[in-house]
Amino acid sequence: MDAREIPFDEMASGLGISENQLQALIDGRSRIDGHLASALSENLGSTPRFWLARDKTYVEELSRLAPQSGDISHWIKSLPIRSMRKFGWVDASRGEEAIKSSVLSFFGCDDLLSWNAKYSSGVGAVAFRTSFAFEANEMATLVWLRAGERQAHRFDLPDYDRQAFNDLLPRLRRLSAFKHPKTFLPRLVEACRAVGVAVTTARAPEGCRASGASWLLSSRHPVIHLSFRHLSEDHFWFTFFHEAAHVVLHGEEHIDVDGGDPSLQTSSVKEDEADEFAQQLLISPEALDDLKRNPVPKRILAAARHLGVTAGIIVGQLEKAQALPPGRLSRMKHRYRWADDALVPESA
Repeated sequence: MDAREIPFDEMASGLGISENQLQALIDGRSRIDGHLASALSENLGSTPRFWLARDKTYVEELSRLAPQSGDISHWIKSLPIRSMRKFGWVDASRGEEAIKSSVLSFFGCDDLLSWNAKYSSGVGAVAFRTSFAFEANEMATLVWLRAGERQAHRFDLPDYDRQAFNDLLPRLRRLSAFKHPKTFLPRLVEACRAVGVAVTTARAPEGCRASGASWLLSSRHPVIHLSFRHLSEDHFWFTFFHEAAHVVLHGEEHIDVDGGDPSLQTSSVKEDEADEFAQQLLISPEALDDLKRNPVPKRILAAARHLGVTAGIIVGQLEKAQALPPGRLSRMKHRYRWADDALVPESA
C-alpha cells in the first residue's frame, strides 16, 4: 500500500472489506482466506497462492514462538475446566492426558500448536482484544464462543440474505409470547436459518460475562450467539435484536459483555445504533414515550397486546429508559433457570 501510495480507505474498498477488517489484517489479527488472497492479488499483484503462502508462514511462525506442549498444564489451567465438565463439554476425567485430549477435541484441534494457529483468527480473534494472552476471562469467553461455533457448523444454511433477515426481524418479536425457551427457541433458530443466519445459545462458563456475540463463519454466514445472561426475557430479546443489528447494520465481529465491550472493532456510535435498532423493534419510540409518563401495569399490559410483545419486555425497556426503578415491576417478566441442559434454560 505504501509503495503504491494507495490510501487506506481505497485499499479497504478494493479488497471488499471494512476499514476495521483491513486494520485487523495489517495488525496480524485476521487471516488471509482464498477470497481475500484473490483480492490482494488483484489489488497488489502476485498470485493468490503467494498470499496464502505468506499467511501460512506467518501463522507457523506465530505457533513456533507461542507456548508449546511444555506449557499444556498452564494452558489447561487458564480454561474454565470446572464449568466445561459441568456442562458436559469435556470429559469428567481427572488425568492430565485425558483432560488435554478432551479439551483439544472440544476445540477441534490435535495439539496446542494447531490450537494456536486456529484461534489466531475467526472466532478466536473475536475473543482476544490485542494478543494471545492466557487471561482467564478471555479464555472463558473463547470457550463460550466455541460452544456456539460447534453448533453453527452443524447448520445447513442457504446463502445469507441480508434484506430477508432485516425484513424478518419485526415478525420475530412475536415469539416472545411463548414463555418457555424450549418452545420459542427452535422457532427462532429455524426462521433465521432459512435466511442464512445461525442462531446458537450456550450457558456462559465461569469467568465469562458475555450476553451475546456475532461473527461470520468462513462461509460468510452470520452467527448470533446468546448466553441467556440474567435469565430474563427482556434481556434475552434485547440482546438478540442488538446482535441482529450488528449483523444487519455493521457486519462486523462483536461481543457484548457486562461492564464493557472487548471488541476493538465496535465503536460507541455503533453500540448506540444497535441499541436504538433493538429498542425500536421491541417498542416504538412513541409508545415508549407515552408509557414513560405513567408506567403502570394496566397501561403496560395494553401496550404489550397492541405491540405484540410481552409485558416483561416493555418493563425492561422502561427500566432501561430509567422510567421505572429496577425491580419495581419485575414480577411481570418471564424468568429462566439453568437445569441439566447447558445450551437452553428452562422456564423458572
